[in-house]
Amino acid sequence: MFEGKRILTVDDSITIRAFLRRLLTEQGANVDAATTGEEALAFCRLGQKYDLIILDLLLPDTDGIEILRQIRMSDDESAIVMLTGMGGVKSAITAVQHGADGYIEKHDLNVGGDHAEFFYALGQGLQRRAGLVAQKQLSQVRADFYSMVTHDMRNPAAASVMIVNLLLEDYADSLTPAQIELLSMANDASRKLLSLINDYLDFAKIDAGYLKLDCQNVDLRGVIEAGLRLGRMQAQSRGQTITLDLPAQPVQSYVDVERVKQVVDNLVSNAVKYTPEGGQITVQLRAEGKFAVLRVADTGQGISKSQMEVLFSKYHRVPGETARRIQGTGLGLFIVKQTAEAHGGSVSVESEGVPGKGSTFIVKLPLSALVQLEA
Repeated sequence: MFEGKRILTVDDSITIRAFLRRLLTEQGANVDAATTGEEALAFCRLGQKYDLIILDLLLPDTDGIEILRQIRMSDDESAIVMLTGMGGVKSAITAVQHGADGYIEKHDLNVGGDHAEFFYALGQGLQRRAGLVAQKQLSQVRADFYSMVTHDMRNPAAASVMIVNLLLEDYADSLTPAQIELLSMANDASRKLLSLINDYLDFAKIDAGYLKLDCQNVDLRGVIEAGLRLGRMQAQSRGQTITLDLPAQPVQSYVDVERVKQVVDNLVSNAVKYTPEGGQITVQLRAEGKFAVLRVADTGQGISKSQMEVLFSKYHRVPGETARRIQGTGLGLFIVKQTAEAHGGSVSVESEGVPGKGSTFIVKLPLSALVQLEA
């Protein structure tokens, strides 16, 4: 089990260090020994990855749990088993909660006797960490797969939407009514497909814990305008009016542009779905305090107070006869919430729950640090 393993022991007792080195070397392990927490961190900083670290809970220069925290900041692959003295079990359990893979009480080392339980405890720690590493690697593979599929599926779907829309806008005069009707149906189907792809694949990333942001410092006014493109087409097909209200001055924020465009698209698409034909949708951006505040207001059916409490949960859809006729995954607002919070912001909703008065969704994103300092 320990043949060829790299092991670091951390203990201020020369007796325990010598005992552990002899015992583990006999099992074929390569053993380094540290006396203090700082010395242990120095070993780890050298770039040497250890299969197992046996870490004393009480060290002469610091708390073993603090050393555990610092190691885990850059190393989540090494198994770490804590050594505790009498009465240290409670602290050892706390260490496990902070990333340790097990603990052994020193009086169980049994210097002169059988070491089966000791080796078993170390083996359990190694197996636990190996399982966690494998799980992380699997999640990474899943995230990479989702990213690949996102690229391979989103682009053709988006291209289909653009091509069909161009045909309807630029060649309508040369098309028969039947051809226009067929292209309109294809346009609707392409948009629905793109929406489904976006929602399901983004949810899969979030669910796997891999919502990654590629942030840059940008003027949000241009981002909001770009995010409105698809929503404008959807609103136009329903005879709705979208009003864009942007400030005269730049609104600088450090954001993932594509993610924020998706937030705008999700909120506007949602407003289009739940607003009757001929309704009004207003998209407003303002800099307020330390935040850029995006408001998307509609004149739709509104949202009851009871529904607001669960509105941003997975798969949630507003109930009612009208809503049942509206297609969607129920993931859009969940994705909006996760994206806003990943940026250090938030999302909320205001509504009286009265048809015709609609709802207002409010997304807050932190302004760039430079802008905050100037304010």
